[in-house]
Amino acid sequence: MERCLVPVRDNWKARVEAEGMLWHSAPGLTYWHEGVVYRFTDAEIEAIHDATEACHQMALAAAGAIIEGGELANYGYGADAIKLIERSWHTRERDIYGRIDFAFDGVNPPKVLEYNADTPTSLLEGAVIQWSWLTDTSGAEATNQYNDIHRALVERMRGLKAERDAGLLGVRQSGAPLHVACVFPHDEDTGTVAYIESVAREAGLEVCFVPMDQIGFSEVEGGTFLDQNDVPIRLLFKLYPWDWLLADDYGPRLTQAVLTHTIRLFEPAWKMLLANKLLMTKMWEMYPDSPYLLETRRSDEAFRASGRGFVRKPALGREGQNVSVFAAGDRAHTAQTDGNYADNDFVYQAFADLFRDPASGAYALIGSWVIGGEAVGMGIRESDHLITDDRSRFVPHLFR
Repeated sequence: MERCLVPVRDNWKARVEAEGMLWHSAPGLTYWHEGVVYRFTDAEIEAIHDATEACHQMALAAAGAIIEGGELANYGYGADAIKLIERSWHTRERDIYGRIDFAFDGVNPPKVLEYNADTPTSLLEGAVIQWSWLTDTSGAEATNQYNDIHRALVERMRGLKAERDAGLLGVRQSGAPLHVACVFPHDEDTGTVAYIESVAREAGLEVCFVPMDQIGFSEVEGGTFLDQNDVPIRLLFKLYPWDWLLADDYGPRLTQAVLTHTIRLFEPAWKMLLANKLLMTKMWEMYPDSPYLLETRRSDEAFRASGRGFVRKPALGREGQNVSVFAAGDRAHTAQTDGNYADNDFVYQAFADLFRDPASGAYALIGSWVIGGEAVGMGIRESDHLITDDRSRFVPHLFR
């Protein structure tokens, strides 16, 4: 694994915008950063792939143990969420996608940091933008990229269409279009959802976009959610967290609509448990000898007693907010971010070194994609500091 400087395409802004990425830059920041590429060996790619599939299976096993053991209340869930999680798990609702983030230095086994299982982003840049960069720049050089994300998404959407057409999705209208929703306007969320929409259309699904704040409700059929054109929403892909949905005023109505088969959501409700960082305490409890897991606890007592470094994270935090890093032996944090999740439950995870380029000092985090239960590709976020946040750069990769 190495960080290499490479030429930037003269027309790169036009290229990425043509493919739907309008958030490539921000004031004082170039988010899509193609002046750098990370180069891997075949063995390193295989290590990331194997770690991803192993961690996905451990996450499923931990979720199953929590659900079947009646432990969901201990992970912060109220009565409605418990009903939704248990029902979606027991009826084996299939998911679509997720992203597992790893610390990996190219030498030691990848260490899972968290599972973005409910509303993962950096999808368009991982599936499309970095692939186009590779095809534009590789020329005659024998290079490849660990990136089967687009093909896998299309296949999963074809599977979703087949389930719908066969009446297997459990909603009342088997030929319903797939509604896709996010907060609007928001360049990154809207661009990500637009990509999902294009993938679904490629798979043969009818698709309708609806802004989250324009979803309405009718008492017809005991309660039906409607889009901005008063079309009933039966199948909904939402780039909006489950915990936010259930906290909204219409949370109880949504719970009732799901339980009465009026609407089906993607990701399914059981994915909110995989997205909860408290799950990693259960994974560690069940698989303490896994080479891919970091010791993760609900308090910092064991870390402080032993003088080991650790990281404190909000259980439902996003974009690197409210994260604190404590170096070995230190009583105070050595790095910290602010944010909107200070009222969360926190998890405490053993510190793991990210790859750090000796020349630039840049840190790199691996985001490995799981689609339909399989590891299919990755993206890299690069930062100038220890904590990967919403200002961290996305950079392409290759292997040979």
